[in-house]
Amino acid sequence: MKLPMKQLAILIALSTALTLPVLSATELKPRDLTPVTWFDAPLHPAVDIVRDGKACAVIYVADPKFREKVDPKKARNAMPYILKQQVDELIEVIRLSTGATLTLADQPPTADQPAIVISDCDESRKAGIDAAAIPIEGFVIKTAANRVFLVGSTHAVPAGSDRWSPWSNDGTAWAVSDFLERFTGVRWYWPADVGGRSIVATTSLAVPPVHYSDHPVFRTRLFHPSSGWKLPTNARWFDKEPTQFAPGAIPEGITSVNMASYLPLVRSGNSWPYLVKVHEPQKLWKQWESKWSKNPELMEMFQLKKDGTRYMSMLCYSSPKTLEYLLQGCSDTWDHGKPASWVTSTCVTVSPGDYPIDCQCAACKETMAKGGGSLVLGQFVKKMCEAVKQRWPDKKVIFLPYYNYQKCPKEIEFPDNLEVMVCTTGGPMALMIQPDRRKGTEANLHAWHTKVGHPMSNWDYSDRGSGWTFGPVQYPHLVRDFYQANQSYLVGTYINGGMMSDWTTSQPTLYVWMKVLWNPALDVDATLDEMCRRLYGKAAPTARELITLQCARWQTLTGGLGDNGRFSPKTFQRIWPPDVVAKMKALRDKALSELTDDPAAKQRFLFWTWTFDAFVKEAEETRDK
Repeated sequence: MKLPMKQLAILIALSTALTLPVLSATELKPRDLTPVTWFDAPLHPAVDIVRDGKACAVIYVADPKFREKVDPKKARNAMPYILKQQVDELIEVIRLSTGATLTLADQPPTADQPAIVISDCDESRKAGIDAAAIPIEGFVIKTAANRVFLVGSTHAVPAGSDRWSPWSNDGTAWAVSDFLERFTGVRWYWPADVGGRSIVATTSLAVPPVHYSDHPVFRTRLFHPSSGWKLPTNARWFDKEPTQFAPGAIPEGITSVNMASYLPLVRSGNSWPYLVKVHEPQKLWKQWESKWSKNPELMEMFQLKKDGTRYMSMLCYSSPKTLEYLLQGCSDTWDHGKPASWVTSTCVTVSPGDYPIDCQCAACKETMAKGGGSLVLGQFVKKMCEAVKQRWPDKKVIFLPYYNYQKCPKEIEFPDNLEVMVCTTGGPMALMIQPDRRKGTEANLHAWHTKVGHPMSNWDYSDRGSGWTFGPVQYPHLVRDFYQANQSYLVGTYINGGMMSDWTTSQPTLYVWMKVLWNPALDVDATLDEMCRRLYGKAAPTARELITLQCARWQTLTGGLGDNGRFSPKTFQRIWPPDVVAKMKALRDKALSELTDDPAAKQRFLFWTWTFDAFVKEAEETRDK
């Protein structure tokens, strides 16, 4: 909702009287940020945060958990650790922007003390903010006289989240990040240690009367590896040696790229409490001496190979022993407090090892002949759901369709306690630029949605393409289009990355992906424009032209990409023919020449173009084959 003209006029008059730079209603809606829901703003003077480089306001976090000591290794994915990170960033960004360091108050500030009040409290409730009514992971930002309230949802999520299966309601943390983006103008394109944070310098900061809310469209927004990468590192899966950065690309003293502190800034998080424990149970072969050799009757639960031996890394999903074994893990966890690796507090996972289903037992072979691996797993999952529903009616079964059991088995009807995380092996995001791949992926997603009757999560891969080549694999518009088209089918995505090239060579696609998972109503071109303007100084138009060309080369492909981890020379030349490589090289060289007197922008450009020289060499090598 737009501010009424009368209130907007009063706001401007108050701002003028204070002679402080106050953002206009238009400036609070930059085109590169996703939209929020605006309400009528209260009437009061702008709230002074910093004036002429001196702090006017304090920060007060009302939630008592904020002051508890937290072990980052045990709780890095949950409040209050994420909120602590965001508050630290709030103090740091305002210091870097204005030169003023805001104090973190231990007690509620007095009425005449300007303050940023974070989280639900008596004062925020008196200001009309009902935290219990805010959707999970949502937040409200509302001002009052001398107050800026940043309040997140207080909806409870199930207990039992841990670092391997994380979920939490971090709405207050997301309120902090939105406030920083919208009012201080900061952007986080990649980790700050390697130049990805853009700060807007000012001497004063005042917050006009505002009232708005927001919450994520998708509740699962996870990226792996969440910790980051040690340097030097490989740019492609199959490289035996790491790819070196150009001199000046990595600031002195930096030995790793830290994603753990970065990802929450772009609101990577999860409040969906049904998560897969992928490929579990794992490494059962390690128990050969202690368990399986002493109980030969249990060997029936392992996949039978053609030579008559058992494959200890894959279970037989036709065997009653497998069902008994996985259910025993449920009993151990839910009834006796002895956690099994494939069970969380909310659900039990069915996720075979990282191989196709290829069991040679009579039951599996018969079922495979009728409906392939999807029917084998479908029948097992149904039995699992029935058993769990009978014994633990408040728990669920979560299934990861993958490999040769990915397709939805139309002939099976499942109980209502099934959750599904659909794996996009048939068409990971980058490969969905091919119409047939996208059509197949979406058809399977829609079939599973119809089968379970509610939105699901999906498992996608960002390293398909970027992990195969030094070339720039860019598809930000595809990401937006996919989530806009499938918004009603999904609760979110676990992005399985791998190579650091996702956040260098394929940047800005990954930044856009994270922003789209919050809200797919993102203006991608405005985001690319602003990114180049902020990061690359005088070279911004040249960098933007280079990104446009990169996007055009990938996003107009129609087929022939495969999914084998490498591009054939013919495919490489089709994507990046000699004239395109030459044009990209000319743009890269032009940008560097434009940045000779801007070391900060040059460092950022060199970081983004980490693999460019290797790409040019790769192009030359493919022409010779």
